[in-house]
Amino acid sequence: MLRIRENGVQSMDHKKILIVDDEPVIAEELSEFLESFDYACSTALSVDEALGKISEDADITMILTDMRMPGRDGADLIRALKAHPERQFEFVMISGHLDADQDLDDIKGSDLTLMRKPVDVEALINHLETRDFPV
Repeated sequence: MLRIRENGVQSMDHKKILIVDDEPVIAEELSEFLESFDYACSTALSVDEALGKISEDADITMILTDMRMPGRDGADLIRALKAHPERQFEFVMISGHLDADQDLDDIKGSDLTLMRKPVDVEALINHLETRDFPV
């Protein structure tokens, strides 16, 4: 659900973060780290798995995805979700590639934040703290 903050900025009420990364260790460690800050998380190792989890879990409202993965990538995931506006999401794209900005030209928007690998966990927590999650 979208809300308007006192400063006039739109914000979403978030419930759960889906972490999408083809490297299981990264997905699990990031999930465990965020859960230690009381963020509800789920993981997926591919775009197809992510789409399945999203269709089954209405609480997922934030997608934290790796950019480059075998087969379909994070940009493909975002495009697929934006093609169905009946559900709203906020996205954090994580990439170790310097050209990631150019790869995202067609999906950029206020709902997308780009972060570089290795993930600056302090910056990620600061970003999440500016979002509306239940206490």
